[in-house]
Amino acid sequence: MIITVTVNPAMDKVLCVDEFRLNETNRIRSQFNCVGGKGTHVSVNLSLLGIKSIATGIVRGQVGQEIISSLCSEHINLQFIALEEGNSRINYVLIDNANNCTLISDKGQVLDSAELELLIRRYSMLVGDGDTVVISGDGSNQKRSIQNKLIDIALARNAKICLDTSGESLINGVCSSPFLIKPNLSELRFLYGRELVSQADILTAMKKLADSGIQNIIVSCGSEGSLVYAAGSYYKVTAPQVPVKNTVGCGDALLAGVLAGFEQHLDIEANLKQATAVAAAAAVNETTVGFSTALISQLVGLVKVESI
Repeated sequence: MIITVTVNPAMDKVLCVDEFRLNETNRIRSQFNCVGGKGTHVSVNLSLLGIKSIATGIVRGQVGQEIISSLCSEHINLQFIALEEGNSRINYVLIDNANNCTLISDKGQVLDSAELELLIRRYSMLVGDGDTVVISGDGSNQKRSIQNKLIDIALARNAKICLDTSGESLINGVCSSPFLIKPNLSELRFLYGRELVSQADILTAMKKLADSGIQNIIVSCGSEGSLVYAAGSYYKVTAPQVPVKNTVGCGDALLAGVLAGFEQHLDIEANLKQATAVAAAAAVNETTVGFSTALISQLVGLVKVESI
């Protein structure tokens, strides 16, 4: 079973404008809400791909209830802890007609000791032998012990850890040699501690991580695709060109596509093609989560996977 952990889920408020102008009044053309949070995004995208998952974390107040309500129709086993005090985050995503996507993300509330204990207890009841645990999101405003405890429990249960985080959380997390990590170029630069100018530089950084015991490394490179280490080999994946509307959440779609491929026992090339098509299909939507499943079958054949 795949278990996603979202300590601070959110609602995303998407604001569409014709042209964003700094320091001027910008008129909203349209707006809508959708579920936010990297782990919840992975679970929703997995559901669209026909893969079951368990989603856990902590939601708060009225916004938290909106998150749960939005997820109830997604065929996900929801195991969130609902707290009355406070409110879950609201993120703002600004999209203009030039395909610029700007995310303004709320940090959310820091878990106190009692709340942390509630989450750890719930999580411990869910994780079993051979499960895949997705720990994702920026944990910079939370105690480092949260991620460490989640990882320790997963390792003790012989579960596979998929880590999709950033900053110090990423640096600390890779020390446990997770099954999979999915940094973007900026996060890989931070992790490696130096600029990565060329493909050779990126591959050198990836090799250092692979030598530390990480079995799968997916470096997302935006519209260009990704560089991947999997099954002991390196691959360059070129994404299809699509009419981009919203890039927020595409990395979560890519991760969900890869995890679905593992569950479907696809070979590595077929897996990377499917996952890249999922990410491209997600970019076509204005929402921060979800995609057209019909579009994926059209895009798979346009993805190029090369051994390097």
